Amino acid sequence: MLSTTDNLLRILNAMFLIICMAFVSALLNTQNENSGRVNYCMFTAAFGLTTDSFYGIAANFWEPLTWPLVLVCLDFLNFAFTFSAGTVIAVGIRAHSCKNESYRSGNKIIQGDENRCRITQALVAFLYFSMFIFIVKLTMSIITLIQNGAFSSATSRFYGRRRRNNASAGVPTDMSGVPSISQV
Repeated sequence: MLSTTDNLLRILNAMFLIICMAFVSALLNTQNENSGRVNYCMFTAAFGLTTDSFYGIAANFWEPLTWPLVLVCLDFLNFAFTFSAGTVIAVGIRAHSCKNESYRSGNKIIQGDENRCRITQALVAFLYFSMFIFIVKLTMSIITLIQNGAFSSATSRFYGRRRRNNASAGVPTDMSGVPSISQV
């Protein structure tokens, strides 16, 4: 089972990613010409929602999914995808005032519409919000990986604490928590 902090970050990130999907859907619905950048943002939001939120739900019920190595890999991929999606859209719109007619008409993503301009700027913000949550989760996953190993689970951390407490209480154990031969 994942930690409470991890689950709360997953819920917050799910909200951000659903908002991103809504913005991208609005852009796709009102587009005059196809934009690969907008399509990539939809992929990023869907990938993040699948591998972060839905994976998090499954990881709370099936313990092998909580392996730190798997979490680090998925958090890194989500960080990289959301960063690149936010950056691709930000570079594509070049962030000027949405009131500027010459800026709007010359932009292939905004396509001259003030509403599309505002939606796209909001999309960039929410993609970066999501990216920062992935940075925090990636940092937490790396710390867990370093402390507990690549294939440990949440319960093995608790067993590890119990072993250290038994050793400090005068019960001699080796590094794996197995009683020494003198106890047998």
